[in-house]
Amino acid sequence: MYFIGESNDSQAKYWWIRTGTKDTDTSLTIVGNLALSLENLGDDVNALMYWDAAHGADEDPGDSITWIGDVTGYTS
Repeated sequence: MYFIGESNDSQAKYWWIRTGTKDTDTSLTIVGNLALSLENLGDDVNALMYWDAAHGADEDPGDSITWIGDVTGYTS
């Protein structure tokens, strides 16, 4: 994660991060460190871990659409 350690104007400023607590592909500490590192740069991070879910879990897809609307200012 060395490339996240410095501010970069072309880097995304908004992050939606989801994973499950039973993820066997990525350590939970990596997900936590990623979210915290991005927050420390001033980015808007929405991170959540789902209990007993696996890698790539996203149990609230409707919330991600709402979040995108909030970030972009788009309303239907």
